[in-house]
Amino acid sequence: MKTIRLISIGITLSLISAFAFGQGRGQNGHGQQRFDDEKINAEKVAFITKTVDLTVKEAQVFWPIYNEHNDKMNALFQEEHKLYRDIKMNFDELTDAELTEKVDRMVEINKEKAELEVEYNEMYKEVLPIKKVALLYQADKEFRKHLLHKYKAPPEE
Repeated sequence: MKTIRLISIGITLSLISAFAFGQGRGQNGHGQQRFDDEKINAEKVAFITKTVDLTVKEAQVFWPIYNEHNDKMNALFQEEHKLYRDIKMNFDELTDAELTEKVDRMVEINKEKAELEVEYNEMYKEVLPIKKVALLYQADKEFRKHLLHKYKAPPEE
């Protein structure tokens, strides 16, 4: 019975990752992908599914919500990064009014991120038991730490 469940979860994860994550985001200046986004996302799906112990039914409802949340947060992070970079690269040329606009937008982005966290926390609680929601936040943090260590480490030879 447990084997059937694991096979079902594996098939579901494969379908979800193929559908939800698509291909990598681009290449560095040397024609190579900086990170293999598809591989990282598949690893994240497996890590969170295992840590949170999602059933197949829970995974089918949870992952579209989680992916939507991530997409919205990523868009805000990218906009925020662009603002920081613009300020850093053009600091001396920007007028006070332009700086005010950019700084105010950065604060607004932080507010939007916080509002998204509240909104999606409620959505997660609608589709998962509260203990699994708590495990989700822990798993998300642990996976980020895992990635930092993985990509910080020198390449294996």
